[in-house]
Amino acid sequence: MSKSWGSSPQFNRLEDWKKQILLNYVEQTGLTIYQQWSLNGRKENIDDVIKAAQKLMRGGVDKFLNE
Repeated sequence: MSKSWGSSPQFNRLEDWKKQILLNYVEQTGLTIYQQWSLNGRKENIDDVIKAAQKLMRGGVDKFLNE
């Protein structure tokens, strides 16, 4: 677990199984988005893809941590 997750009070309040779900979500979602971008021929600007992915992932993560 990275230092940034370990220093998050919201993350540390989660049960261990929820921490694992969250970390898997972030890792797999980022990888899947990159793979799809690559399979699509890398047509879109990578910075735009990253910004879109960050918005989507942050929204989900924030909601999960604040429920």
